[in-house]
Amino acid sequence: MKITKERLKQIIKEEIESVQKQNINEGIRSFLKTGAIHSTIPAGSLRKVLSRNPELTQKARNAADPRGQMIAFQQIGKLLAQDEDIVAAIGSDPIEDHLDVRGLLRYAEQNMPHLWL
Repeated sequence: MKITKERLKQIIKEEIESVQKQNINEGIRSFLKTGAIHSTIPAGSLRKVLSRNPELTQKARNAADPRGQMIAFQQIGKLLAQDEDIVAAIGSDPIEDHLDVRGLLRYAEQNMPHLWL
């Protein structure tokens, strides 16, 4: 069976993406406090929150304004707590009982730069 160069490139690209996602999910697991939330949920929820709130994303990325950045992180945490996937997983529990939001945001800032564009 022959594989074209283009197909081989596609296979390699898919494998690299798979490993990257797996590494991110492994990293996110360290911020989960209970088993109620699967590690894929916070990443997807964070992606939705940031894409829907570009001005908040910019404030969160502004390291020159630490106070503004902290406030933006708090607002992102509140929006995460309202995300339908997270609410479905934890119900009416406070998000802080299940997820280290601040730790997740710091991790995402360093390891998931594609979310902050």
